[in-house]
Amino acid sequence: MRKKTVLVIDDDEMNLQIAKMILERKLPCEVICAAGGVEGIEVLRNRRVNLVLLDVLMPDLDGIETLQQIRDDTTIKDVPVMMLTASGDMENVKHAAELGVEDYIKKPFMPADLIKRVEKKLSEIHTEEILLLGDDADELAAMKQIVEENFPHDVTTAATVDDATKILGAETVTLVIACAGMKFIDGFRLLNFMAADEKFSAVPFAATTADNLLDLLDKLNPPITEDPPPEVEKTLAQIESPAVEGTQPPHVEEIAESVVTRADKKKLAHVVTNFIGYELDLKI
Repeated sequence: MRKKTVLVIDDDEMNLQIAKMILERKLPCEVICAAGGVEGIEVLRNRRVNLVLLDVLMPDLDGIETLQQIRDDTTIKDVPVMMLTASGDMENVKHAAELGVEDYIKKPFMPADLIKRVEKKLSEIHTEEILLLGDDADELAAMKQIVEENFPHDVTTAATVDDATKILGAETVTLVIACAGMKFIDGFRLLNFMAADEKFSAVPFAATTADNLLDLLDKLNPPITEDPPPEVEKTLAQIESPAVEGTQPPHVEEIAESVVTRADKKKLAHVVTNFIGYELDLKI
């Protein structure tokens, strides 16, 4: 599992280095230092950050102004923030609370308190763990890069079904994505393994290409509905109905590219397994 990233924004270089040394020695995290609000916002716009420790008193942008800019930027507004303060200024506390921050660390901070507070906050931050499965190393690497550059998800890759099953047993995977170009039967081998164990049966499974990966991940965010989207219904109908004379039903890999939700997966599993001559009871 990827280390979580903590950004410390403080105009005091000594405070930055002390915080970095303490946290990286005692917690499984990477600490990035920014010497002010402007620099900190720039880091947030270019790096995946799990938690911000933000000083209140700074010369360029103070902590409240920096926090306001973070909340006003749709690309970074949801990052968790803890304030570093020595002022005890209740007005700042009130403004920060209005912007969704209720966690404070008093300066000068004691190492044990800093570790305890940050560790607790990091434990509350949910990070999606995505497993990418594919037998084409270049496509797998491209998909991994797309996820890491665009989403705050941890990414693990597997080149074989056996590798994937080992990772599922060792990690807390919340989504499995198979490269659409891999053998379809391998995808169903993994589905069968997941369906047989209640720990994995509810984990969403999708197949896609690198070109469609961003769209797929965006579609997975809305609540799952019982009815598949119209384009999925149309694709499924093509293989549920008899083939027109002189034509062939679409290739199963093409169908798999349309599957984006748990409900779609279940319907597709039953339709396709019947189509290729056997029934697979997937508890999805």
